[in-house]
Amino acid sequence: MKSLYTILLSFGLLSIFSTGELLAAPSFVSSGKNAYLPYPVWGQSIGVYNIIVMNADAADYSRSPDYERTRTASLNGELKLGNYFSVSGGYGYVDQYATKATSWSGWDRWKAGLKSFYRFGILSIGAGVSVYGPAVSQPWTGERNPNWLLLRPQVGFALDFGKTKFQAYGLYERETDSHFQDPIQDKFYRYMEAGATLSYETDWRVILLLETTYRAAVEGTISQRSDAFNLHPGVQILVGENSRIAISALFGLRENNTYDRGIRIGYQYILPLDE
Repeated sequence: MKSLYTILLSFGLLSIFSTGELLAAPSFVSSGKNAYLPYPVWGQSIGVYNIIVMNADAADYSRSPDYERTRTASLNGELKLGNYFSVSGGYGYVDQYATKATSWSGWDRWKAGLKSFYRFGILSIGAGVSVYGPAVSQPWTGERNPNWLLLRPQVGFALDFGKTKFQAYGLYERETDSHFQDPIQDKFYRYMEAGATLSYETDWRVILLLETTYRAAVEGTISQRSDAFNLHPGVQILVGENSRIAISALFGLRENNTYDRGIRIGYQYILPLDE
């Protein structure tokens, strides 16, 4: 697993140091059809993009003997269909350890999604739906069934004030069978999630980010730490015309949060298909 993080981190650092026009190339945040909003590091994106995103993150819960940590690496891509729609897909790897639960590691759920996005002056609105496949590596423990699909519809809006931008989203996630119907069992799980990203593009090729994410089980607390309220301060460093490196932290804001600290390092490449 360490090799995956080494590859991702090395790829990002290589992109920074190998770009000779690091200080001269124009920003792709304020210009370009696919560059309206900075792509969130932790939250759900509202806009539509031609983009490839690689992330490696680590988070843990260390406030009690009930210790838990997770390490993940993921690759996601999105492709625009005209100016108002996009399709997306992704896959990832998870390394999960806990003192009071079954530890496991392996490939995570595949993802496929469809989004729409419309601008009305400084206001934009977006909506979409994503489907996550079975958790092929996760063990079946307790009442959770990793073989169920996850269905995740979302809506959101954004406000553009020039260098300062704000975007927010809400989504509903539920377990479902292969026919997108309720599983035949006494209990299956539903979550609500909401989040926001406030960004400011400086004059030094750095975008300052402040994100927040909130997640709660709809049917009451599923486990002691299933709900989460997080704050994510971070930066995106622009590299050339089409790339950026993202670094963002995770701070848990509620007692018995899912995780109380973490970090994510990512590499984002905007495909120059609109030029």
